[in-house]
Amino acid sequence: MPSHTRQLAEFATRLQLSDVPPEVVARAKSIILDGLGCGLFGAHLKWTEMLGDVVQRLEPQGGSASIWGAGKTASATSAVLVNGTMIQGYELDDANPASIHSCAAVLPVVFAAAEMVGADKIDGETLLTAIIAGFEVGPRVGLCMNGNRMLGKGWHTPGLFGAFPAAVAAGRVLGLDSEQIFQALGIAGPQAGGILATQFGSMVKRMLSAKAAQSGLYAALLAAEGFTGIADVFEEEYGGFCTTFTQSTDQFDLSELTDGLGTRWETMRISIKRHACVGTNLSTMDAIEDLMQEGLRAEDVERITVKMTDDAVKHSWWLPYEPVGLTAAQMHLGFCIAMKLIDGEVFVDQMVEENMGRPDLLAFAKRVDCLRDESREQKGRSFARGTDVEVVLKDGRVIHKVVDHFLGSWQKPMSDEQMAAKYRRLAAKTLSQRNVDELERLVRNLEAQPAVGSLVRILHGDPPHIAAQHQQAALAK
Repeated sequence: MPSHTRQLAEFATRLQLSDVPPEVVARAKSIILDGLGCGLFGAHLKWTEMLGDVVQRLEPQGGSASIWGAGKTASATSAVLVNGTMIQGYELDDANPASIHSCAAVLPVVFAAAEMVGADKIDGETLLTAIIAGFEVGPRVGLCMNGNRMLGKGWHTPGLFGAFPAAVAAGRVLGLDSEQIFQALGIAGPQAGGILATQFGSMVKRMLSAKAAQSGLYAALLAAEGFTGIADVFEEEYGGFCTTFTQSTDQFDLSELTDGLGTRWETMRISIKRHACVGTNLSTMDAIEDLMQEGLRAEDVERITVKMTDDAVKHSWWLPYEPVGLTAAQMHLGFCIAMKLIDGEVFVDQMVEENMGRPDLLAFAKRVDCLRDESREQKGRSFARGTDVEVVLKDGRVIHKVVDHFLGSWQKPMSDEQMAAKYRRLAAKTLSQRNVDELERLVRNLEAQPAVGSLVRILHGDPPHIAAQHQQAALAK
């Protein structure tokens, strides 16, 4: 029996779009649109622009790949780093029970690889198949490693897992065979990294998924040249991926790498965010939203207690909370609850720098407490992102709301139209309405495109002064 690593490589190489059920193909397209919308919104965030400035200084002549929404180019590996940072740059992109951000790992590498080969030489079916291969491989690595537990240990799991789906997706676009993709997996593993202290206010968290994507592209490019990696990188006992990062021989499950491969589609279990905050906060945001619809107002609240798994508490809660930046604000449960109750929404127009130190938000956040719920932990992994919210009102009444699965989770998915509405809202911050509509049309019909050049040209974007006009028009709306 081939190793699990070998089976992943063979699956990624042999996968054909005709093997994928129609509902999975349709879902993949909606996820792609969501990721591209997040990326286009992120094109003009200050950390993206700072990273882009560094790349431009290093590569003043540009390169073969587009930096999305900026009308600029860079080398393929640098474009992946910038574009991946755009996607994951605002806590709006997909989440997953396996603790990986699939779009940030996969989308930048397939487009960069397509531009390396020649975007007018790569057809839409090839691109879509490569993306689905990445969507299938990445979550399985996270499931094998129990991503929620790894978060609790302080690892930034998308940074650990993301190089593997990036490697196989890039490999498919570049035309690698199964042995080369096998080697690419072995090259990707040693490049894994990422620690979660980045969540306490730093900008560097924004680029950790992108760094993994960049590593995956390097892995595929090196494997194409005959460069070799660790054979059976997941199974290797000494210094292997699983044993090293878990520091154990039994806190991972290799069978998860290939369980249901080609029959159970992880693409269908990729979750989509409605709120601009970390995934462990999403169920609580939904619970607060439900209570608001039942009449709860911020001024009525004396105290809020949230019960979640220990891993979720560690990821979303710390004291004291300080307004040190957007990263911390989007991660901290108390601040997000305050924003939801006071401003009505936790999205791109609320999560802005000028709100980080607002006295009313900071004061309300102090009324929130977060506790471990051992009973939820006993329900198993599929309930790990749920929440139990208790609100003590100033008049002495106590109200509760339990949300096991947030809207957008794979258990409670958003509709294609709900996802598309989010894409349009985000993409309009950078693209003209005409290009927003055309990009959506191209993605919805991706497998029918004889070449992806038109899609790439839209993503490339207008020159900065034209893009600024689009941005101002979108803000005016």
